[in-house]
Amino acid sequence: MFAFTTARKSRNNLFGARLVWQPGTAEFILENVAEGSQQVALSLRLRPRAAVGSSWVASTSPALTATLTSRSWDQVGSQPGSPFDSVAVITLSSGVVVRLSRQYGLLAGPRWLTLTSTAPQYVVRELPVTLAGSPLSPDRLFDLHPGDLLGYETTPQSVGGPPCTSMYTLRNMLTRQVVGDSLTFTYRQQSKVVNHSISGCFGTPPGTVLGPVQTGRLAFSLRTGQSPQYEALPLLSGEYRELSRFAGSVLLVGLGLSQPTFPTCQSGNTTLGYEYLHRSGMASNNTLAYGTITDGNWFQHFAAETGLGDIRTDEKTLQYSVKSGFTGPIICGSNTNYATLLPTRTAQAAAIATLHPNPAPEAATLTLAQPARAGSALRLTDALGRAVWRAPVPAGQSAISIPLAGQPAGLYLLHLSGPDGATATWKLTHE
Repeated sequence: MFAFTTARKSRNNLFGARLVWQPGTAEFILENVAEGSQQVALSLRLRPRAAVGSSWVASTSPALTATLTSRSWDQVGSQPGSPFDSVAVITLSSGVVVRLSRQYGLLAGPRWLTLTSTAPQYVVRELPVTLAGSPLSPDRLFDLHPGDLLGYETTPQSVGGPPCTSMYTLRNMLTRQVVGDSLTFTYRQQSKVVNHSISGCFGTPPGTVLGPVQTGRLAFSLRTGQSPQYEALPLLSGEYRELSRFAGSVLLVGLGLSQPTFPTCQSGNTTLGYEYLHRSGMASNNTLAYGTITDGNWFQHFAAETGLGDIRTDEKTLQYSVKSGFTGPIICGSNTNYATLLPTRTAQAAAIATLHPNPAPEAATLTLAQPARAGSALRLTDALGRAVWRAPVPAGQSAISIPLAGQPAGLYLLHLSGPDGATATWKLTHE
């Protein structure tokens, strides 16, 4: 079900207007094109270098007068540490206020150049910078390094009551590489699905289903900020992009930086947000109109300050993280739902088989938790990595004797390889 129309395509920028300098003068023209019933075409003459208190004709149709209210050395951004510049404040006879910076241009103005003072005021939050210096820079949004852990919870939206299932995913970052203007990551992750025992949940018995360990890759352009895995990046506030996979029925719109709308220590002070707007019909001037879905729309948020990547994508939210820091790991959230995911090699090996006795005098026995598959093999190496014994493991066998007689005392490694190439390793001490 669609809500009322909330957006439409526009040729204008954030303020619904553009600022044009008049060559050979100290005047600027703030103009916009007509946008259906939203606004009429308008052109305003602005004189930021006029004497403070002076007035002039800003527009003849409609008749508007402009007055330079003040000109001062002021902070030009709303963020801590924003630079200072000469800022002119111009008030129109309609009550509309416009702020201009000598170096950075339009700082504040009404949404659409309406003729009343009731129009919502837009204020520049981030000053123009290169991509590398902006909050949309991939290496700032994804300030991740090998060993960092990210724990996600995916809970489907439920209208009639509590959700029947929850999925928990733990991601371990393996590599980070910059080549030319490309930033790439590799990772491994594992998920588990928890089926809840709740009234109204049918078809799936309560319990936990553990998924396989998977590998993945993230890639970003440091020149454009685009990523094949995150199609929203790097849209600015109010920018949009049609999604080809939805045949023109969906727009992806940048929401800009804002305070987090959900409590999470991963978000920091601000989040970068995006939203899907779905085609909802035709506007009055025969252009496409877009709106939200009343029972839940698609959102994506990034932690603009903590560098943890996407902290929310639709029904998936970041609930747990371990991130590299200068003085040690920075831990956020609880690992209760992720402790059994991505087990260490030692834990993996222990779940596959047990080795006894260890230390061993003449021989040890490897007891498999499951009968061996065809194509499995064992290899024993010394501390220098030299193979001292090897043997195939017959299919269906569960216990294999490892001979040590005649070998020097010391530490050995026993390797079990499967038909799929996976390998488990155990330490074995020979007395």
